[in-house]
Amino acid sequence: MSDYSRFVSYMYLYENGLKTMNAGFVKVESRNGQCRIGLSLKNVYTGLERCQVYMFIRFGQDLRGVYIGDVQIKNHGSDWNFRTDTMNIAGSGYRLDQMSGMIIRGEGEKFYGTRWDHGDLDIHHFRTQWEEPAAELKNISIPEPAEEPEEAIISAPVVEEKEISAPMEERETTPESEQPTLAEEEITMEESVEAESEPAEGRKEEKKAEDGILVTMEADERCRNFGKILDQCPGMYPFEDDKVEACVRLELQDIGMMPIDCWSYGSNSFLLHGYYSYRHLILARLKPEEENGGGYILGVPGTRHSREAFMANMFGFREFKPIREGNGGSSDFGYWYTFLA
Repeated sequence: MSDYSRFVSYMYLYENGLKTMNAGFVKVESRNGQCRIGLSLKNVYTGLERCQVYMFIRFGQDLRGVYIGDVQIKNHGSDWNFRTDTMNIAGSGYRLDQMSGMIIRGEGEKFYGTRWDHGDLDIHHFRTQWEEPAAELKNISIPEPAEEPEEAIISAPVVEEKEISAPMEERETTPESEQPTLAEEEITMEESVEAESEPAEGRKEEKKAEDGILVTMEADERCRNFGKILDQCPGMYPFEDDKVEACVRLELQDIGMMPIDCWSYGSNSFLLHGYYSYRHLILARLKPEEENGGGYILGVPGTRHSREAFMANMFGFREFKPIREGNGGSSDFGYWYTFLA
């Protein structure tokens, strides 16, 4: 029985380099030269029906993946088993004791992973191709996994807001055909001299006025965009009160009709969780007398239970509107939402 070993390691969702929710576990057992891997997944919210599964080896900073198969995702989870040779994992030439963990590829910056050593798990260092033969890694071994698993509940990470660059078509360019002539350049220089002679305060007030006009124009264009979506998408009204002026049902792909700074919602984990659970989202316009003066909101269906409230707040949906409220009692089901305009 000296060749027998067995351990369990918990899987987590990693998004943009941050470890978030628990996503199941992997059980690894080696006996009589045979390695059995049992994978149990949950809370997998991805548009992919099949995901690639890798075990990985640490080589410097690199996490070098050994492909072991595809797992089929159904109802946000899966139970999958795999058998291989302990001394030759998936025919790769590497042993089980050289493996440091497992990675399941998701969409974009998302992946599901676990490690049973004490190193970092950074998808940016993950590699699936390399040239070094197995012999160069023959002396790599991993420490025994800790008896106690990693904690399933973690503190909410602090996500820094990133500046979104303007799309190329919005940047100001000057075609060669519109370059000023010599006479125009002289006029421009004269205007520049006159502008320099004006008081600085006057120029600042003029700049403020221009900025105010631009901001108003951008806000108006944004509202027109959401108004078009309200006109094009199927209407629905899930609420018993009359605080919402207009509401439509959205599919996930409809986010592409929104302004470009809203596209990131298409990869928001909490939004995907709600969409794949209830198969819809909502876009609504509040009445002018309500909060935010008739603003537009993006809503994700869900409940206001404590765990879901924690995840909603972590991913930017901090307000909740139940479908029923009043003397008859409030509903636990409703929509977590964020303001768009």
